[in-house]
Amino acid sequence: MALLIRRSDAVCSGDINLGATCDLASLEAAIAGSDCTVAQLFPDGDAATAIQELCEYVAPTQFVEIQGTYQLDKRAMNGGGDVKDGENTFEIDVARLKRFVGNDMDNKLIAWPEYAQREAYNPDNGYGDNGYMTNFNIDPDAEKGSCQMNTVMCCFIESHNDNFVDNTDVCRHDLENSPQTNHIKSGAWSVFSGDEPAHCTGFTWKDGDVSDTYKGNTLFYASLYQTAEKGYMSNVPGAPMCACVEQMPIVTKADCVTSTGSGLSYKFSVDAATGEVNASASVTMTYGDCGENDLSAQVKSLHAGTNIATDIDEHLVGDGNCDVSNEAYLNDVQLLIPNDTNELQDLHGVEYEGREWKQLFGEGIYFLLPDYDAEAADAEMRADLEACMVPLGRYCMILRKCVSCTVDSHKEIAYQRLTPFNEFQEGISTATTMDIPNLFMNQWRKPNNDMHEDFELYSSVSDALADKNAWERFDYNTNSNKYGFPRNSGPTNSVYNQWNSYKTGGGHANHHGFYIEVPPTASA
Repeated sequence: MALLIRRSDAVCSGDINLGATCDLASLEAAIAGSDCTVAQLFPDGDAATAIQELCEYVAPTQFVEIQGTYQLDKRAMNGGGDVKDGENTFEIDVARLKRFVGNDMDNKLIAWPEYAQREAYNPDNGYGDNGYMTNFNIDPDAEKGSCQMNTVMCCFIESHNDNFVDNTDVCRHDLENSPQTNHIKSGAWSVFSGDEPAHCTGFTWKDGDVSDTYKGNTLFYASLYQTAEKGYMSNVPGAPMCACVEQMPIVTKADCVTSTGSGLSYKFSVDAATGEVNASASVTMTYGDCGENDLSAQVKSLHAGTNIATDIDEHLVGDGNCDVSNEAYLNDVQLLIPNDTNELQDLHGVEYEGREWKQLFGEGIYFLLPDYDAEAADAEMRADLEACMVPLGRYCMILRKCVSCTVDSHKEIAYQRLTPFNEFQEGISTATTMDIPNLFMNQWRKPNNDMHEDFELYSSVSDALADKNAWERFDYNTNSNKYGFPRNSGPTNSVYNQWNSYKTGGGHANHHGFYIEVPPTASA
């Protein structure tokens, strides 16, 4: 990426060494005491943005530079490309990768993959305002494919060489978790016997940690390096070869790799003749495994005390646990064979926690749709909510019962409204309008729906009635707006994939019902 900045005079020229960090403060410190100023370096204004672009897109080696194009990277990460399907020999197809391994891998800082081809597509399609490949979308605000667990895994199923190490069992893959790879949006899944050969390896990083600084290098080492040096290639059918772990198949275990750098140094170079400001980074890289930790152990260690440390067990289920994990998945998510923990508990017209309840809508075994007319459905729900104002002095409580949710705190969620709702307008909530059924069903949004101000959430009716243990972590849709209640909100930290949606799949709330409290005066 070329970034040309012309100076106003010849005071600034030559090299400016910024040290181990690259930002405006580092530049100001580097030129302090000289005649050169930031304004002279960047006379067109907005120096902070220009410096950020130099630091992020010019100083490091861009991931796309390694192979040369976005399409080559995309196809390779999905298990195809010239190495797998090309007309040339394997040695020819990996020659460019091998040159990078031999000449640059040990002394280049590699950026996380971003592409100009994605910069327009991603914002328009719910992938966030960024240029990330969907396999590795680390935008926390992206509604689709975001890498919220800060963990990437690659699973190869064959090798060009005679050195393939089968190190895991593949349990299953929910194909709607990787639609940009298999082009299937929902409703398809695969269960594997566990006998298929597979080699999985991965890495994790912590935001702001040294592992974050070098995650681009670690991605290359876990993916394309394995192809170039070991001949590893091809993907588990229906899944990417390499992606954030949320998009990958469920497996028993994976190896863990890491990378770290020493002597990281950034430098700005100013061309005295043209005024062009360029940037570069130098570093000495070291690559290896994670010691005695496999990927699961490394995630638990690096992210101790967070949801990531526990959520990894849903993706890496442990030796010998495919059958148990698959049974639970098929039972709770796909087939729902009744048992003691997931049997239908229909509360409509039933007294529960000292109150009678009316069902509003639901999915799966709780299936019930609101009135087809959106305005009529909204009016009915508003009336139901307001029915408790006179006898109880508050809005009626809403309760979601979810027998397929995989986190205990989300099997029962009580919503207590505190403030009036905005007037009705069908569709997405705005600062002045709201479609209440749609808010809960499909588009959980913040306008007029701010936790602690407009409502509170609790993990039980009893907690809601006592106003104790209110949830602290709130989360809402920002881009695609296809995810319903309660997005990734949780009691203390974000809790992922427990949301419901009547328009898209991917969450665990496939069997749930929304109920509303019936006021005492209206009880039978």
